[in-house]
Amino acid sequence: MFGFLFGRMFSSVFAAPCAILAIVAAFGGICGCIRCLRCRLRDCACVKKFLRVTGYDQFDDFELMVLVHEVAFERKESKMPTVVRLTAGLHAVKTDPNSNGIFQQPLIISVEQGTQFIVVDLLDMHDRVLATLHMDVVDHLFGARIPQPEMVYTMKQKGKGIRNPKCKLTMVVSSGDDAEQGLLSSGLNADVDILVRQQLKKAKEEGQATHKGDDEGEQPTEMEILKQACAGPLELFEGLGKTCNVYVAVLGPPTSRRWIMGIWHDKRDFDSKRYAMQEIDLLKIQCVQADPTRHHVFQVQCYDESRVRKTLTFRRIDRARDVWVEILTRLVQKAHDSKQELKMQRPDKPERKTKRHLTLFHR
Repeated sequence: MFGFLFGRMFSSVFAAPCAILAIVAAFGGICGCIRCLRCRLRDCACVKKFLRVTGYDQFDDFELMVLVHEVAFERKESKMPTVVRLTAGLHAVKTDPNSNGIFQQPLIISVEQGTQFIVVDLLDMHDRVLATLHMDVVDHLFGARIPQPEMVYTMKQKGKGIRNPKCKLTMVVSSGDDAEQGLLSSGLNADVDILVRQQLKKAKEEGQATHKGDDEGEQPTEMEILKQACAGPLELFEGLGKTCNVYVAVLGPPTSRRWIMGIWHDKRDFDSKRYAMQEIDLLKIQCVQADPTRHHVFQVQCYDESRVRKTLTFRRIDRARDVWVEILTRLVQKAHDSKQELKMQRPDKPERKTKRHLTLFHR
């Protein structure tokens, strides 16, 4: 009897605390389940490896370089600053703002195993999405059709104020087996290295197409590839902030007696073989360097025919600034190497006989 009464008293006293503890435990269990649901399966190394071995995931983690060339769309405003943002899973990167839609900026983003889509968003200065593009990782990057350089994609309009948005992108999965690697100097950043190799690859294909029409068995030389890669439009600073559009290309033997960097009004003048506005001997170029304060600008420091030092300042248009700097620097070095090789191959000149020597000989 006493035990029964004591048991009822004990249960009545501790009933409320036990109920509170049960509620707390249930709440903690629910929170733990929610946290487990938020936890990604591939965060576990064993699960991640199992999904890859079984073929459920078709690729490993990799880095993707996307060169954002330009974005074109119809708009009411004359100038509209925009930003391009790339998103792959939990990773996101974006370009610097630009008001004319010409970015020419490389972006490197990590794509983790199991990521389904790469999303390209066009944003305004308030991070509002104006247009978007979804690309399937497996179909677009690892499918039968390899993405070509400078491909134009049609974006889906999301915001007001623009119409018919399109973007031009070059997408490259990081790899180290490119044939153009031998043309590059060491010490380049990963993104610049990829961009320069892409430019050299494009120039090589154009050179092969040109030689195919002339001589099907002839392949472009290393110097010809560098020359082709160094031709393109630029903006030349004339002073007081004023600029003008020009076309820059490098000429050499047999077209020109010397290796020169020529500046024409436009590509039409260059193709018509008109005289250049300016000619700079590659052997007289002291250095080609990037402007540290303006990421689209580079300078060429050289000497003119009167041995007067001058500086030409350019702003890039159709490719990244560092691509111009690297290829021009490489061309200047190749021009010096070519001159040195000619000196080594040229036989020693015979001693010149003066008029006095000839007179004595005839006597």
